[in-house]
Amino acid sequence: MDSAAAPASRTCDVWLVPVGRREAWTRLLTVPDREQLVGLDEVATAVHLTSRAAQRLILARYLGVSPGEVVVDRSCEHCGDRQHGRPQVPGASLDYSVSHTRAWVLVAVVGDGRVGANLDARPADGDVEDLAAAVLTPAERRAWRRLPARDRADALLAYWTRKEATAKLAGHGLTIPLRDLDVTGPRPTLLTRDPSVRLPYPRPYLTHVPAPAGHSAALATTTHVDHVRHLRLPDALPGGVTPPSATVRAPARSLLPVGTDAGRQMPSW
Repeated sequence: MDSAAAPASRTCDVWLVPVGRREAWTRLLTVPDREQLVGLDEVATAVHLTSRAAQRLILARYLGVSPGEVVVDRSCEHCGDRQHGRPQVPGASLDYSVSHTRAWVLVAVVGDGRVGANLDARPADGDVEDLAAAVLTPAERRAWRRLPARDRADALLAYWTRKEATAKLAGHGLTIPLRDLDVTGPRPTLLTRDPSVRLPYPRPYLTHVPAPAGHSAALATTTHVDHVRHLRLPDALPGGVTPPSATVRAPARSLLPVGTDAGRQMPSW
């Protein structure tokens, strides 16, 4: 099958995949993936299918294997739980992160170091004040309030995506209190003195990524990113695709809070 060159040092590949019900892609779901579909509404089903299948198709291109042979480990590196950790490919010399909204799935891949990625949609105007109080540091909130009212929703979205990308890089999801994470500069700063809350990489690098209209995207990486390659995934499956092994570990439940674009019911990894 066609393969993609692994990202060079200081380069991140960003794959943007539109959410849709591609029936052929269901062949790429594991048994645990299919179990996750139970009880999901139509939109959440399309997101889950697109995300899990796209991860296999994209990773297969770097690994030079069939999508059905790709094994993704979602074990938590902090508590050992096998269901809610950041996704990794055992033994691979690459790292990746995935994020989604109701309309798009974003997969970021690096060949050097680690990456956390986040894509989110602009919040409804009514949610802006409450969300700002929940996620901005005092200094960020003062700066945010000095902005013209018309610019605040987009600015808040940029703050949010940078913060969540950093939390995902660390493998903590949203257990890191975002109000203690300052992302005004090119490298985030964790303000809390609580020893139980820390980043394994205290000073990641933050990179803005162009996103579809009404969205914002950001990367947090352990190596400075000088170049972002934007790639697209064909809808058609490569020839000779076989279903994945049923032994692949179960996926994570959502770590997104109520009120975000994806909603609580959607798996986040």
